[in-house]
Amino acid sequence: MNLNPIGIAVPFFFVLILIEWLIARHQKRALYRFNDAMSDLACGMGDQLIGLAFKTVSLVAYTWTFQAASLFVLDAASPWTWVLGTLGVDLAYYAFHRFGHRVGWAWAAHSVHHQSEEYNLAVALRQPWFSQFFSWWFYIPLAILGVPPVVWLTSYSINLLYQFWIHTRLIGKMGPLEWVFNTPSHHRVHHGTNAAYLDKNYAGIFIIWDRLFGTFEEEAEAPLYGTLKPLRSWNPFVANVRPWWSLAQAARGMPTWRDKLRVWWMPPGWHPAEAPLALPQSSQRGYDTTGPQGINAYFVAHLVPIAVLMSGVLTFEATLDVSTMLTIAAIIVWTAMAWAGLFECRPWSVFVELARLCCVTIAAAWFLPLAALFVVVVLAAVSARWVWRQRIPLMGKAASGCPAPDPTG
Repeated sequence: MNLNPIGIAVPFFFVLILIEWLIARHQKRALYRFNDAMSDLACGMGDQLIGLAFKTVSLVAYTWTFQAASLFVLDAASPWTWVLGTLGVDLAYYAFHRFGHRVGWAWAAHSVHHQSEEYNLAVALRQPWFSQFFSWWFYIPLAILGVPPVVWLTSYSINLLYQFWIHTRLIGKMGPLEWVFNTPSHHRVHHGTNAAYLDKNYAGIFIIWDRLFGTFEEEAEAPLYGTLKPLRSWNPFVANVRPWWSLAQAARGMPTWRDKLRVWWMPPGWHPAEAPLALPQSSQRGYDTTGPQGINAYFVAHLVPIAVLMSGVLTFEATLDVSTMLTIAAIIVWTAMAWAGLFECRPWSVFVELARLCCVTIAAAWFLPLAALFVVVVLAAVSARWVWRQRIPLMGKAASGCPAPDPTG
């Protein structure tokens, strides 16, 4: 059976996130906020769902290039082919990652991964929705060099899975390993907005590329996480679309047509005056919303079934029919949007979430056996009662302690 390793890894991701949260709680360290973690997971789920449809395009393009234009045909049974594949994929990832930081339109896609002002294992799952439409370009040279598709695809998955564990503040420096491998310390630098840390440490698995190409920076001061222009929203759709809108607005404000085109290809923040980038202001950072009382418990209660759905659809994507996949994908996306609205105290979120609970129950009646359906019905009924009780406090945000909508966006 053709199983997706990312889908198999999803339950382990959630277990490790829970373990990190428990350790941080024991150490009295505030590493997590539920609203931020929800936004991270929503972005990651959206990325994987889009990937279900687009992955075939990149695989077909790679396979066609390998069959039609490869200079060599490396033996997939040889260990050296796998060594070359692992190193080649990592070098290609370094090139793609550096491109994503130094070209305006590519940063509009990639910046989603950097928007969180926290740094934890949930941030590792905060993946952009649109980078996958061009990331595969950087792996095509491997097809020309004769790296078989199975080696490329497996090495790519390993590269992606490796980068999960380096998104943590619980692990310090790791001694001699840091000369060769990317580690949490190195990657914390990459996520920092400190002046010395900008555009450093692009590595996937091996930090050697940064050392070779002059983009390495040692962790010295504590990183300030986020982006130079903070997002101030938990909505995954806003997270992925607003950077493109901001870039389009910047292009619109350029004085000449030449500059209107250049801004898409120049480094982020570029404009003709070549003024230095401004570091984030304290008044722009620290976006937070409390949400209605009990929202964290509600989020946790519903996270388990959503995680099971996500893991199932990714793991068994090759065996699911289109209608089933579309139904599950719609439920997951709908959930992410409704939760973002609840965390941001949007009055409309009550009715969107109630409608979602109703549709989930109907879908469960269609797909699930009676015992599982009973559990879904009970959870939906209890949840609907809680959500309905939030309608009055959310209509009067001052009474519920929710802040007014962010005026910047």
